[in-house]
Amino acid sequence: MPTPKVQPEGIQGLGANHVGRKSIHSPLSRAIASNSQLLAKAKVVFKAFVSMSDMYSDLVMLVRYYRSNEMSYALAIAICIGLNLSLQSFGVFFTKPLDKQFKEQAIIWTLIKPAVDSYRVHTKAQSQEGDALGARSEMTMAPKFEKET
Repeated sequence: MPTPKVQPEGIQGLGANHVGRKSIHSPLSRAIASNSQLLAKAKVVFKAFVSMSDMYSDLVMLVRYYRSNEMSYALAIAICIGLNLSLQSFGVFFTKPLDKQFKEQAIIWTLIKPAVDSYRVHTKAQSQEGDALGARSEMTMAPKFEKET
């Protein structure tokens, strides 16, 4: 014969009253559902901001280490940034057609690629003729390169 589960005194009646919990969450869930496009846009903007601010903070640290004559740290950061941008550049070189190369390379080397990729994913930009990867795949490729370096 199985032994009955005994709940502690404090949580015995917790699930019995659904009315109070439902009345609290219903307006919140309706507000979230009605603003889902706005929330999706905010999420994309936030991701782009975080990714770009990470790169800019790396550049700031590079300059600070250089100015304080800690060349080994400055060199390490410079190599990581260069390797990250080079891997992104090679990725674009092998996945984009030749007529789009200059534009895509300029986006990478001006450090705005995370923002452009986020915008493309949010607007559901269609892949152009000759693209090997879609916008979502490109957006996930850049952070992987960053983590590898």
